[in-house]
Amino acid sequence: MNPPNFDSPIQNLLKLTSDLRSPEGCPWDKEQTHLSVIPHLLEETYEVVDTIERGDDTHLREELGDLLFQITFHSQLAKERGAFSFDDVANDVFQKLVYRHPHVYGNKQGIGSGEEVLTQWDQLKQKEKEKKGIDSSDTSILAGIPKSLPAIQRSEKIQSKVTKHGFDWPTVSGVFQKFQEEIGELDVELQKQGSLHSKKLKYDAHIEDELGDLFFLLVNLSRKLSIDPETCLRRANEKFESRFRTLEGLVEQTGKNLKDYSLEELDRFWDQAKLQLRNI
Repeated sequence: MNPPNFDSPIQNLLKLTSDLRSPEGCPWDKEQTHLSVIPHLLEETYEVVDTIERGDDTHLREELGDLLFQITFHSQLAKERGAFSFDDVANDVFQKLVYRHPHVYGNKQGIGSGEEVLTQWDQLKQKEKEKKGIDSSDTSILAGIPKSLPAIQRSEKIQSKVTKHGFDWPTVSGVFQKFQEEIGELDVELQKQGSLHSKKLKYDAHIEDELGDLFFLLVNLSRKLSIDPETCLRRANEKFESRFRTLEGLVEQTGKNLKDYSLEELDRFWDQAKLQLRNI
């Protein structure tokens, strides 16, 4: 078959997606389901995030296209079973965004900050659920937070929700003090397991529980410091990777391998790598 050649790029993409799923289309694409392509949807989403953080407009354009294809593909799957179409998806989000932005398309009075917008957003979202007759048996303020969210992101969502209802430490110091308290509780559980000088301790549910509390508090502390915890951890990963790659280069210059050096010697290479990157 010939590739689509409409005047509209989105029509070309929609027809291409349909072609891939047709009897004469691609064997791999015809085998896929909503569930089977979830990994690709997640991967493309994170690739978009990566290009944004790098400030790479050339690849951002490309990655946004890849993400858009994921949306057209899921819409095609739904259309095939008579559930909805891409037009339905586009129209639904259009109508929703108009409704949730009355301060733009209606009465602008009373909305002067981003925080006020978010408060109004939550109120309008709840009204939508009531209007659509969505099951409201779960009346918790935590209802509706997807369990499939990455743990850090879900933790942040939970904490943001309860904070709006006054369940939060009033100051940063309160969170920091609680963090130190939780470290003490973790230390108690670690001492029960044996020496901290062990290379690795065996799994223990109590330690996991205390460590989980620390992770949860770190997310809370990040929020209190106006820092996105996911971005913060990604940058820490990137910083470590950059330093370690530099360390590898320094070791390679000696004609030896990492295993040829002791940890103390590698630490000196690490310090050298930090200094080298700082001076770039």
